[in-house]
Amino acid sequence: MFVLHDVQVNEEEASLFDVLWLLLASVVFVPVFQKIPGGSPVLGYLAAGVLIGPHSLHIIRNVHGTKAIAEFGVVFLLFNIGLELSVERLSSMRKYVFGFGSSQVLATALASGLFAYYVSGLTLPAAIVIGNGLALSSTAVVLQVLQERGESTSRHGRSAFSVLLFQDLAVVVLLILIPLLSPNSSRGGAGLNAIAEALGIAAVKGVIAISGIIAGGRLLLRPIYRSMAENHNAEIFAANTLLVVLGTSVLTARAGLSMALGAFLAGLLLSETEFALQVESDIAPYRGLLLGLFFMTVGMSIDPQLFLAKSNIILGSLALLIVGKAMLIACLGRQFGLSSVAALRTGLLLAPGGEFAFVAFGEAVNQGIMSQQLSSLMFLIVGLSMALTPWLAAAGQIISTKFDQQDVRSLLPAENETDDLEGHMIVCGFGRVGQIISQMLSERLIPFVALDVRSERVSMGRALDLPVYFGDAGSKEVLHKLGADRAAAAVITLDTPGANYRAVWALSKYFPKVKTYVRAHDVDHGINLEKAGATAVVPETLEPSLQLAAAVLAEAKLPASEIASTINEFRSRHLAELTELTKKSGTSLGYGFSQNVGAKPKQSSAGKSEDDGSPDRRFEGVIAVP
Repeated sequence: MFVLHDVQVNEEEASLFDVLWLLLASVVFVPVFQKIPGGSPVLGYLAAGVLIGPHSLHIIRNVHGTKAIAEFGVVFLLFNIGLELSVERLSSMRKYVFGFGSSQVLATALASGLFAYYVSGLTLPAAIVIGNGLALSSTAVVLQVLQERGESTSRHGRSAFSVLLFQDLAVVVLLILIPLLSPNSSRGGAGLNAIAEALGIAAVKGVIAISGIIAGGRLLLRPIYRSMAENHNAEIFAANTLLVVLGTSVLTARAGLSMALGAFLAGLLLSETEFALQVESDIAPYRGLLLGLFFMTVGMSIDPQLFLAKSNIILGSLALLIVGKAMLIACLGRQFGLSSVAALRTGLLLAPGGEFAFVAFGEAVNQGIMSQQLSSLMFLIVGLSMALTPWLAAAGQIISTKFDQQDVRSLLPAENETDDLEGHMIVCGFGRVGQIISQMLSERLIPFVALDVRSERVSMGRALDLPVYFGDAGSKEVLHKLGADRAAAAVITLDTPGANYRAVWALSKYFPKVKTYVRAHDVDHGINLEKAGATAVVPETLEPSLQLAAAVLAEAKLPASEIASTINEFRSRHLAELTELTKKSGTSLGYGFSQNVGAKPKQSSAGKSEDDGSPDRRFEGVIAVP
């Protein structure tokens, strides 16, 4: 009995030391790799995993347990992505999810499988598993790199995410096929009847699980979260979020789908509620820690000794995988309307292998399809390719900058370049105000396109990989190319009163469903803008003046509540005076948000002057479109 107790204590101490080593490695390696040009925290985690893993210093003892916990990092990442999307935006991406995604998986699996069978001389079942495994990319690494670089809403970022979503569905088919390909399969190998039966059962279970999550989520999530919020208990609210994430993940896992897919669906449903921001804040610590742990476990799968022993084979296979897969995806991207640069950047992001390849190859070893030596070799190739993802993304940006700055024609929107956008925002003017609004839209994964007639501004936006185009906001043809007939709203922050007026007039005449939010240079300009059809006009100097006044009142030791009431009272009185002026001028619309869209006075900051220092409230006004 005492011996058993000592064993339990030793196991607990070993687990504690494993955690300490993991934390120490991340604290040391991540800052170092962030300072490397083109580096990324992902590389720091991978390097830390290689060093403390079983193939190097062998510091981590319970590798299997660590990997089991680390898988939740991908779960929380996909949940967070779902929170930042919406059902409408996901629906607008269906051409890329099911069209581009399915084409990429099938074409890459076929090319890789044929190479493995005819050139490498592997058996047909092994070639099928390797082909399908290499067709997958790393959802965790690619999305993390896109978020770090602020490229999630770029054209290549949206297309890469769409393909990754389909790949998560394709994993289900691959994991069903592997047991059927086993020479020990009780169903007679890979017979068509056996495969069709297994896939049919899996499809039914998947449809039931997904339908149950969507139906239950729409009916129950909002009232449950409202009840949690009324208790005013932050801990219970956070616990409820963990229950939703893990519960939906387990449900889809039991249905034969990936846990990450269930978490994504839960996040997608929660994004439609008013609790999305608080939920995102609650899961941020778990997501960051677990995702870092996941990257470390990927690093633990890399065997440096095997790399040294077979470096020629590994480097050749790695180069063939990256170059071949990138070119294949780029060619497919062109067929689905991507520009050459966007297609190539998508290919570079998706060229490396993914985390599900480790699962597929490990299961293939258990089923007797692949040898342990071949599996270890494939683990190393996939792991190294994943480590290259941040540098491949940086190379894509260099290529984009080089080609986009050749001439103005490359800055013009292509005819089909915005076909996947629907319900998006159009930012007319990429000056200081337009840049701030665009950055905020990008950070919140809200789809948008920006427009300016100064090529240096457009080139600067392209260098940051924002969807900025060269063109006149008063042109019907240019607005049509930006998908104005499908847009939700336009924010007009052009440099001159005449340009603002022309843009409002064109949008009102040719695209009347688009709401227009515009800043006015003075009262007369505001009256003219409302006559032209602006949804809301915001004074250029009002909000900066009120913010400076608030700072002075705070320095005078006035209470915060009194400052807020004073500022709000002045704002309301000022807007009322301007409204009276517009009535005298014969216009029927008011001047400011409170008169036109029924928002609270504080939202009139949506179009402050370019010297405004409070982008958050301006952004709130812009996206609060019914």
